Amino acid sequence: MYKLLIVEDELLMRVGIRSMLNWEDYGFCLAGEASNGKEALELALEQVPDLIITDIRMPVMDGLQLIQEVSSSLKNCKYVILSNFDELHYVKTALKLGAVDYLVKSEVSEQSLIQLLTNIREKLQREQEQFTPLPKASSDYSKSIRYLKDSFFQDTVSGFIHGEELIAKAEELRFRIQSDHLVVIKLIVNQYEQVKRKYIEKGEQLLRFSILNIMEEVIPSRWAKEIFVESSFEYWVVVNVHPDSNTEITTEIDSSTTPDTFNNSRLVNANSTDPFNAAHADLNKLIRKMMSSIKDFMNLSLTAGVSSVVSDFTSMRRASKEAEYALKERFFTCGSQILYAADVREAPSRKDTAIILSPQQEQHFMKICVSKNEIKAEQFFEEIRTALKVKQADENSIRQQYIALLETMHAHLLNITSRSKLSFTGKSPYEIVLNGERWHDIHQDVLTHIKDSFGAYSRTTQELTYTELAADMINKYYAEDLSLQSVASQINVHPSYLSRLFKQEKGENFISYLTRIRIEHAKAYLLSRELKIYEIADKVGYHNYTYFSKIFKKNTGLTPEEYREQQQVHVIRE
Repeated sequence: MYKLLIVEDELLMRVGIRSMLNWEDYGFCLAGEASNGKEALELALEQVPDLIITDIRMPVMDGLQLIQEVSSSLKNCKYVILSNFDELHYVKTALKLGAVDYLVKSEVSEQSLIQLLTNIREKLQREQEQFTPLPKASSDYSKSIRYLKDSFFQDTVSGFIHGEELIAKAEELRFRIQSDHLVVIKLIVNQYEQVKRKYIEKGEQLLRFSILNIMEEVIPSRWAKEIFVESSFEYWVVVNVHPDSNTEITTEIDSSTTPDTFNNSRLVNANSTDPFNAAHADLNKLIRKMMSSIKDFMNLSLTAGVSSVVSDFTSMRRASKEAEYALKERFFTCGSQILYAADVREAPSRKDTAIILSPQQEQHFMKICVSKNEIKAEQFFEEIRTALKVKQADENSIRQQYIALLETMHAHLLNITSRSKLSFTGKSPYEIVLNGERWHDIHQDVLTHIKDSFGAYSRTTQELTYTELAADMINKYYAEDLSLQSVASQINVHPSYLSRLFKQEKGENFISYLTRIRIEHAKAYLLSRELKIYEIADKVGYHNYTYFSKIFKKNTGLTPEEYREQQQVHVIRE
């Protein structure tokens, strides 16, 4: 039975997760709960949990700090992040720190928790099987050395081991590479979620074993190399490169260099020739050989991030950060790519960009949603994508923009009573945006979802009467310049026919219904003194204050000012 710790500052959320299922049925026992990172840290050091499910944003100590603190003491503990949709950048940081998965709070369900626990339990079991005392049998010894090397490299990348200790450990593990002229390459399996489904029956262990074997086989013996496994879809290759013999390398990087400052670090040499250039062609050929072999034998597509040349083992962490930095550009590319840190550094920097949907664009998109015009939707999204490219928007900003567009569509496509009749299959729209590996894929998947939504809405509206469709539009767009003719045009019916149906089914004519809805909303605004009367008139669809006042008095017996004063008196008396 594995130990579980739940960390969440919102009591209701914490209780809800705790009570959602019987944890022991899935191999976990609840070792404790905490309302902030500091409490959780003390509890974790006492209970030594195998899994911590933690919120990101908490008082005293947040989830990111908690992961950093606990990781230094509990090497095998797993972390799952609880987040909201607007916390993407925190989630990505948490995953870099070692979190194995995340849950969006609004989508936490019994099924999602069961799937999560099943995956983590399998991961914990695999690690327990791997971590055994070094036996004498050569095959078992090889497996143990593999595990120790992988763990050592992860500790190096995370900054848990450095300096003289790092060099000593590398010698102890008998690294095949020398502490000289090192390049770190990180390879990621593209479309991993689809790949994983193919290996459900055979297991991910076979996937890792196959990729490792191919890499070991195809890298020529003249290359000194070490291969490390971070996960089933992430692999590291560290090689020694050999520049021309007359190239003398010096470096400006010292032990104080941090992962955040490598952008400004430069390797120089006495002849002003970058040693990386001398070996660049061979290195490029090597990486392409690995990628093409895995494609040929396993039909897997990879993307590689490549560091600059570093001088020794103590600089491996910095080089690994460079490789990961280069891989960030993967989001903006298509297909298999080799991404070099030096090239990415020289490209224009990407920016945190505010949501660029103007009121005019939102109005235009609303009309597209109402008309369910797929061609115009595609053109609109292409315009948005072009604008994001021009602004050099970063990955997080792009994801946020697509979420905003989806929210706009769901807000304007139909009202809540009709929406409840819709059902979509496959991934949720937010899952599409949050989990998409590349911008191109997100763009296409969101367009597909929108077209499916248009189709689903069309099928649903066929079941509704013209009167219900017209009432839906009035309830949603009462503040717009609605008329019997404009609504009839939107739902493809003759205005005279709609007028007769509306009167028969609603017991009042179209204008009376529209006026009543507007007046009800005006009453709600009048309860507060935040808006002036003419502002309220405009908000409910009357752009002439005098006309609004006349209509309001006709329907309520009071002017808007009198109604507001009367309501204030009632509040004071109560």
